[in-house]
Amino acid sequence: MNSESNQQSSNPKSSTEHSALPPSYQQTARQRQRWVWLLPLILVTLGIGLLAGRYWGEKKAAQTLMEAQSAQSQSVTPQIATATGVTEVAVEHKPVLTVEVISPKQSVIENALSADGTIEPKNVATVNGKVSGVTLEQVLAEEGDVVKKGQVLAVFDTESMQQQQIQAQADLAEAQTQLELAESDASRVLPLLEINAVSGQEADRYVAKAKQAAASVAAAQARLNSQNLNLSNAQVVAPVSGIISEKTANVGSVPGQAPLFTIIENGVLEWQAQVDPNQLGKINVGTPVQVSLPKNKSVMGQVTRIAPVAEQGSRQVSIYATLQNSPLARAGMYQRGTFLLGSEGGQTLPMSAIVSEDGYNYVMLVEQEKDAQGNEFYRIKRKKVSLGERQDDRVVIEDPLPASAAIVRQGGGFLNDGDVVRVAGVSASNTSSKSSTSPAE
Repeated sequence: MNSESNQQSSNPKSSTEHSALPPSYQQTARQRQRWVWLLPLILVTLGIGLLAGRYWGEKKAAQTLMEAQSAQSQSVTPQIATATGVTEVAVEHKPVLTVEVISPKQSVIENALSADGTIEPKNVATVNGKVSGVTLEQVLAEEGDVVKKGQVLAVFDTESMQQQQIQAQADLAEAQTQLELAESDASRVLPLLEINAVSGQEADRYVAKAKQAAASVAAAQARLNSQNLNLSNAQVVAPVSGIISEKTANVGSVPGQAPLFTIIENGVLEWQAQVDPNQLGKINVGTPVQVSLPKNKSVMGQVTRIAPVAEQGSRQVSIYATLQNSPLARAGMYQRGTFLLGSEGGQTLPMSAIVSEDGYNYVMLVEQEKDAQGNEFYRIKRKKVSLGERQDDRVVIEDPLPASAAIVRQGGGFLNDGDVVRVAGVSASNTSSKSSTSPAE
């Protein structure tokens, strides 16, 4: 008490100031002093509340998640009490898809090797003009015409050649006359030589004149023969029977070195295909081939020769197959063909049963299983397979599957290894009812 009085007495100015303030101001000052102390306490309390709320919220969410997972696991794996008191887990096998199953089928497989090739004439004959410097007067054949051996295809202008022939005949006649005179003179002089009525030199001159006249006759005869040959060559004839594939002959033109006509001998064509050398062991002379043609047609043929060496660039081997006559086959056509290599037995599946993924081929096997309570269900097992030749909608399985294998017929791409499925026409049963899959084809 004394200290307070001392303080007040020691600070008379302060006491005087406070006592001088109105009461309302004195109360406001005291409230401000309280808020200065309460505000930090409130902020600390709010922070603690926020942290606690966040902690309890996360805990509640985790608890809710655990309860949901527990409820889900309990719905999938309900507990079943047994007579022995041991609790077993009953697993529910819910099918993901209903499927139809089939079994592999033994089929007759036609072994074949396909290749691309060009249809070309097997043998061709070129027809050239044998008369030079003379124009063509007639052209009697066109491309695509079927001609026979010896048939006239074109005719040269023969007027000038006929005049030359007449001149050659006249030259020959004159030469023959001169020969007769020379021989007659020589026959009269030679007897005189025996009686020394003429000199030997004179006799030799008559004999030489007669020989010269004979040479002139031979030359004239040769010129006449040439003119006769030109006249006969004025008619261009087919050297073989066949089909005209090319023609350059035109009326009024003077032929050069190019052929006037090209003839496919007997109209026979062949298919020339390029084959990998590794495949040559499957093909022999006589192997039948089938070559596709327009309008979904084809023509049969037979291998007649195999090139002894491979092509320099491609390293492929050329195989030549003579084709049967077909009105749809044309030289120069690029067509796909098939070498028919015989047939054999093999296991096949429809293409719809094959699932291709990442460059590999699979089938989806359907296997029957039982759970702990003896209930039957069907599970998918994916198996990799190797494929062979394809025929229509079926394909050869190179590594045979068991004959009793149950395979998903179609829709296997929607299934995964281990999936449980329902088999069409078969219902899952317990051990008391014997049911099995019935593969369909």
